[in-house]
Amino acid sequence: MKTNEELRGMTQDELVAYAQNLQSESEEYQKSMFYYMEEKKKIESKFESFKNMVKSLVILVD
Repeated sequence: MKTNEELRGMTQDELVAYAQNLQSESEEYQKSMFYYMEEKKKIESKFESFKNMVKSLVILVD
């Protein structure tokens, strides 16, 4: 992140390029975050299925 003084010293074209760079980085981070959120949901779903299977086995054994 640039300081206020660095931003004030930049030309308009530099500021636009810097903003575009920040926007593209933000989009990449957002895609990454969504990917990891989906993977987390998949793992939680698998764990929940496993937990339910174990519960069913415990009921059968009793």
